[in-house]
Amino acid sequence: MLRHLRLTSFRCHSTLELENLGPRVLFVGENGRGKTTILESVSVLARLRSFRTRALRDLTQHGGEGWRVEGAWADEAGPVRLGVVWRGGGRELEVDGRAGTTVDEFWGRALAVIAHGADMEILEGGSAERKSGFDLLMAEIEPARLIELRQLREICKQRSTLLRHPRASREEWEAWTTRLAEVGKILQPARQNLAKVFLPHLQEAHQRLTAGAEKLKVSYQPDDPVPEMGGPRDQLWERERERGVNLTGPQRDDWDFLLGGKSLSRYGSEGQRRSACLAVRLAELALLTQSKQRTPILLLDDALKELDEERRRAFWKGIPAGCQVLYATAHDRPRQGDSWVILEISPTQASFKKG
Repeated sequence: MLRHLRLTSFRCHSTLELENLGPRVLFVGENGRGKTTILESVSVLARLRSFRTRALRDLTQHGGEGWRVEGAWADEAGPVRLGVVWRGGGRELEVDGRAGTTVDEFWGRALAVIAHGADMEILEGGSAERKSGFDLLMAEIEPARLIELRQLREICKQRSTLLRHPRASREEWEAWTTRLAEVGKILQPARQNLAKVFLPHLQEAHQRLTAGAEKLKVSYQPDDPVPEMGGPRDQLWERERERGVNLTGPQRDDWDFLLGGKSLSRYGSEGQRRSACLAVRLAELALLTQSKQRTPILLLDDALKELDEERRRAFWKGIPAGCQVLYATAHDRPRQGDSWVILEISPTQASFKKG
C-alpha cells in the first residue's frame, strides 16, 4: 500500500504531497488539473516508466530542469521508501534514502497494475505494444528476465546498425545473430510459460465481467527460431543484408486475443474490447498476487466510464482483498457503502472532499 507520495516539478505539480493514503482513494477535479499525473508518478515509482510517454524528460514541469518523485510503500514484503529523480544527465534511483541504486536493486520493490483509457492499444496497437505489456508482467514475476530483455534491445540495435551499413561484415553479423538465438532460447520459453499461467486468470476475470457470455483466449505467437547453421542461416544473411533490417528473433513475437474463436481486434465491438482490456488488468492483479505472495496496488485512470452498472459491479468484485485502489476520474463516484478518501486535485494542492 502506498502511504505517502511527494512530487516535485512533475508535470503540472511544482510541489504536491499526499499523506495517510488509505485503501481506497478517489482523485476528483476538472480535467487538466493533475489527477492522472498522480497515477503517472506512482507508475514511475513502481515500474520506472510512465503510461503516457516513453520519454522521462517529458514529465518535467514547464520551465524546469528536472523532477523528483518519492513514495513510502508497505506491503507483505515490508516497508520501503522509493525515489526517482530525473535531471538533464539522466535518471537516478533511491531506496530507503540510498542514492545510486541500480535498476536491479530497485525493480520489484513496489508492485502496481495500471488500467487507463489507452488500454485499447493492447488490442488495436501493433505487436510492440502487446509484447511490451506482457514482457513487463513477466519481468515483475521473474525479475531475472530483465537481463535478457535488456540484452535483446541491445542486440537488435547492433544488428540494425550493422545491416544498414553498405559493407556489413558477415563475421560480425554471425556474432550478433548467435547472441540473438541464445537470448531467444531463454525469452521465448519464458513468454510461453507466462501465457500458460496467465490464461486461467484472464478467463476467470472475463467470465466475471461478462457473465460468461463468450470465452476470451490469449495465445503467444513466437517467431520461428533463429536458424543455427547451414542453408537457412546463409539465406537469412542474404535476405537481411538485402533489406537492411532484422528479419528474425524474439522481438518479432506477438500475442493474439480471440473472443469466441474470432480475432477480438478485428471483429470485437468496442464494448467487448473494453471488457477484455479490463479483464487483462484483473488477471494481472490476480497473477501477481498469486506468484509474488504480495498485493499490488491498482491505478485506475477513468477506466470504467464506458461500462454499464452491472459490469462495474463485477469489476469491483474482481479486485483482490486488501488491494489498494487509486482512482482518478471526472465522471465516476465510489459505490455506495465503500469507504473512500476523496481528494480534489489542483496543481500544488489536494484537498479533502466529502462524498
